[in-house]
Amino acid sequence: MARRRSTKIIKYKKPWNLNVGVIIFMFIFVYLLACVFTYMSKEKVRIYEVTQGSLTDYADYTALILREETVAACEATGYINYYIRDGRKTGVNDLVYTIDETGRILELFKQNTGQSILPAEDLKEFKEEAARYALTYDPMEFSTVYDMKSRMQSALLEYVNASVLEEFASQTAVTELETFIKSYAAVSGVVCMALDGLEGMTPEQVTQEAFDSSKHPRKLLVSGEQVEQGAPVYKTVSSEKWYLIFQITEGDIIRFHETNTVKLSVKGSPLTLEGGLEIYTGADGNTYGKITLNRYMVQFVDTRYVKIQIETEDVTGLKVPASSVVYKSFYKVPRSYLTADNELLVEVYGEDGSVSAEKVTPVLYGTDQENCYLDGSDYRAGQFILKENSNDRFQLAQTEQLPGIYNVNKGYAVFRKIRILEENVEYCIISIQESAVSIYDHIVLNAGAVTEGQIIYY
Repeated sequence: MARRRSTKIIKYKKPWNLNVGVIIFMFIFVYLLACVFTYMSKEKVRIYEVTQGSLTDYADYTALILREETVAACEATGYINYYIRDGRKTGVNDLVYTIDETGRILELFKQNTGQSILPAEDLKEFKEEAARYALTYDPMEFSTVYDMKSRMQSALLEYVNASVLEEFASQTAVTELETFIKSYAAVSGVVCMALDGLEGMTPEQVTQEAFDSSKHPRKLLVSGEQVEQGAPVYKTVSSEKWYLIFQITEGDIIRFHETNTVKLSVKGSPLTLEGGLEIYTGADGNTYGKITLNRYMVQFVDTRYVKIQIETEDVTGLKVPASSVVYKSFYKVPRSYLTADNELLVEVYGEDGSVSAEKVTPVLYGTDQENCYLDGSDYRAGQFILKENSNDRFQLAQTEQLPGIYNVNKGYAVFRKIRILEENVEYCIISIQESAVSIYDHIVLNAGAVTEGQIIYY
């Protein structure tokens, strides 16, 4: 019998070989991933082309309204009832209010007029008044709701037909009529029932205390209230001329130095007003601004304090985004220290303690009539600058922050000093003559994303 051979197979283990190509490929792959990640996460440099433009500036103030106001005193003690709407113009001898000394006639009159029906034309005007208020309603000033309510009540009384009053008077006993007093307008003008104690004040009498509304609460007089003889019951504004008085700062005095006319808007009103501006001194010695207006007085006849926004003159120059502006530190050196070749003599100390003067050609980032500006990173604090042919020395001390932009016309970021004439949140207007920037220059839009000298690809 033949012996069976063994069939056991031993697997050959291949030696591990280092594949250089795979390693190089992995390094390249990781490097590319890192580059893509850096590119995607880094803020992109955006470029802006400088243009010429203008910028309109606005200034906000709280203004005090003054007018030619005449206050009427109540003729007798009793219950008052108005027959003209607040803000309505009246002529001499027009019926303004009545006084019921006993109150009995007033109750009978209310019962009589309660059945009156408004004519369609008057009802339309009433609805329009309510619609205008709804458009300007501010939930942060809820107190105006009560003012509107009072105006509506006054309007309803004005719409009552005059025949109702005459008919009522004809049916009332003579003894009762003796206690029913009619008061007529002594002067013509716009009637207002809102009083605050500042009636009759002129611009020359204004003090800072007049701007404190808490010291001058507004009282709106309405029908049905009991009033004392001699008490103020309404005022008449007899002229269309009115004034807006506002407090100003030293900066405002400079801003409005050569301004004679201004345009302005009033918060809560769609009107754009234009009036003459005057800077003057009030009774307390403080400086105020006065705007004289000759139109739209009736729209604000029951208002004493308003928030205004004055539009100043357009400033023209080179227009750059506010995000392009950066600030850099500079040493300010008198121009008299520059040599005839626009060089500086810098004091240098040798290792042996000797002192000498070295001529250097500075990089000037800007000059004006008195000073020149040196890059703060090129010099050190405490270093002395010498004046040519003189013993005068100037020590570099504090630096000054000056505005500028990054110019990229040559493919890398170069700082260029600018002078800002006007600015707002979005744009700046810079001087054409006093800035190292020209129209159509390419500058960095997002200046915070680059550093000076950085190469820019665009």
